[in-house]
Amino acid sequence: MAVRVIGGSWYLLLALAGAVKFLWHVAAMRDADFSASGWPPVLSSACLLLFYLVLCWAMLHRPAPIARTAGLLPSLIAFAGTYLPWTIALFAPGGASVGQDIVSSVLILIGAVMMVVVIFYLGRCFSIVPQARSLVRTGPYAFVRNPLYLVEEVALLGILVQSFSLLTLILFLAQGALQVWRIFLEEDLLRRVFPDYDEYAKSTSRLIPYVW
Repeated sequence: MAVRVIGGSWYLLLALAGAVKFLWHVAAMRDADFSASGWPPVLSSACLLLFYLVLCWAMLHRPAPIARTAGLLPSLIAFAGTYLPWTIALFAPGGASVGQDIVSSVLILIGAVMMVVVIFYLGRCFSIVPQARSLVRTGPYAFVRNPLYLVEEVALLGILVQSFSLLTLILFLAQGALQVWRIFLEEDLLRRVFPDYDEYAKSTSRLIPYVW
């Protein structure tokens, strides 16, 4: 119960911050701003707001896990992979071009929309640390075993485009490496818990459709 309340409160706090950001974008909009560089921030902030609200609901209503990985290391990797992207914006060099802003906004919008879609299918099976509740095989999970990580990287790539420097590139690559490590840990757990996981893995890609 404590984990549910703390986790749900955290995502509710992020949702409130997202609501403030969304209202700020709406208030700043003018008729002339409905252009390639004007509307993506509004839509992406709305999608992120919805994403955090769904995560809050999932944390509060999800069932207890069937199993989870042992030890502290898997949890540390999961938390680092989840929260390392927050540091990229802290090291943004500034002075992004109009082209960078447009590409960044479009990538963030695509990632935000797809995150909402994926989390609706994942639902109450959502977790940060490696845990097993049930094997989701519908929607985007019928094609990719880790679609949430894929669309998160798309949104993160948008942030990188706008905040590009050698340091932010290193942070982006480090976070990607942690997510891959996290995927292997989670897959090992799911393979041990669900006998049909190997069959599911044969018909899907791990992260990038038809590539890997």
